[in-house]
Amino acid sequence: MSLSESPFTCPLFGPCFSLGLVLLFPSYWFVDRLLSCAVPTSIDRSQGCALRLLRLLLGVPVFLLLFLLSLPLGILGLLIWAPFHQIRRPFCYQNQSRAHTPPVEMIGGKCTFLFISANLCLLPDGLARFSNLRHTQKRTATISSLLGAPTAPQECQGINGKSDDSASLCSTNDVLTRVENIKEEFPSEISIDFPRGADFLCLQEVFDGRASGKLRRLLAPSFPHILYDVGPSGPYNCGFRFFNSGLFLASRYPPLAAKYFCYPNARGEDSLAAKGLLCVKVQVGVNEEQQSIVGYINCTHLHAPEADACVRFDQMSHLLQWVSDFQSENSEAGEITVFDVLCGDLNFDNCSADDHMEQSHDLFEVYKDPCRDCAGRDRSGVLGTLLRPESLYHEAVNTPDNMKRTLESPNERQLYLAPPLPLNSNPDVPHWTGRRIDYILYRPPESFPATVVDQFLFITQLAGLSDHIPISLRLSVTIDPTTSL
Repeated sequence: MSLSESPFTCPLFGPCFSLGLVLLFPSYWFVDRLLSCAVPTSIDRSQGCALRLLRLLLGVPVFLLLFLLSLPLGILGLLIWAPFHQIRRPFCYQNQSRAHTPPVEMIGGKCTFLFISANLCLLPDGLARFSNLRHTQKRTATISSLLGAPTAPQECQGINGKSDDSASLCSTNDVLTRVENIKEEFPSEISIDFPRGADFLCLQEVFDGRASGKLRRLLAPSFPHILYDVGPSGPYNCGFRFFNSGLFLASRYPPLAAKYFCYPNARGEDSLAAKGLLCVKVQVGVNEEQQSIVGYINCTHLHAPEADACVRFDQMSHLLQWVSDFQSENSEAGEITVFDVLCGDLNFDNCSADDHMEQSHDLFEVYKDPCRDCAGRDRSGVLGTLLRPESLYHEAVNTPDNMKRTLESPNERQLYLAPPLPLNSNPDVPHWTGRRIDYILYRPPESFPATVVDQFLFITQLAGLSDHIPISLRLSVTIDPTTSL
């Protein structure tokens, strides 16, 4: 069973929904341009007061007038567009794989899966400027070219049949003998480039519709299966939301089932977006007994305001329950599950005293954080993933090479990574990490397959393009060829 591409059951609803969006777009664009004129970035401020004043005195009145003139059309578009959210599936699916591709046969041994998670801050340009980022469309084009670079085939053996959905499959010759080495030194690195051969991209803050379209178009050759426009940007059972969840999942494997859950307890500015959880079940192959081999990937973005620890804590509890419900509803007898991964921006870290509540949540009893030693302490080699927005364009971090050199210096990185909370806490500790708020967690196996973290990367390739440092996790999974479920 596979997902349908249209989020509507009736083929007539899709064009009507799109018509509403077209009518809304002029008002949306004029407001975005108005904010872009009013909110300067550090680069704008460095260009002098005269240019900024000109933008304010000319740009703001002009775009305000154009917005007011476009309002009748925008209101009509809203009246057409908003009601469809009540009957629209809260995500879209793009499938550009070859038709009728046979499943890949996996015959025991070692499988590797590569996950990348990144917060791209692809908001409308006017809102991105509050994070000291601009030119959302230009950033999108550059990011897409970096994420969608041709992938190198991984070393796989024992695969019968060919498929563009086969990314990293099983070897018949080698069965892992190093399961007992899970507690060895943490295999982390700072990488200038994204790793090649990624199987899944879990992206956050892909709010802008044009940016999402550009990402889909440029990523499709490497990732034929993409779930996007996740969550409602309108009326829904969790209330009216101006923006969707911003979640975006690109996969080399076909999804068998997917479901979105909206967090019910958003407050403040975060209540403008439909933040939630996207649960997806994918098929990665079949074994010699024709048993389906599947995996689960869960993507989320938790509540942002730093002071609202109780909101995030409750969202983590919802998350655990929803994941359990989704997997109970979609698991089938005889399947072999090779991974269960949770990716996203959780908006708390494991070094701040202010985040002690989230650090002790039961989530970390269910999912394993490979970067974490215990609650409140990370492993050696771990880095923060949140940058100080005011320093994004400083020479020390404005290129991938420069950022890598800076992050490798214990003293220099303290100037550019967001510090632990509260801000007056003492940074003079043996290993100052900064705020690591981006996570890739995995569920340790109870029996088999055995799972080992092969590599964890902190990636600097988006220097100057985002206020987050992307991360990647490579999991090695052993399937016992003599075992049958």
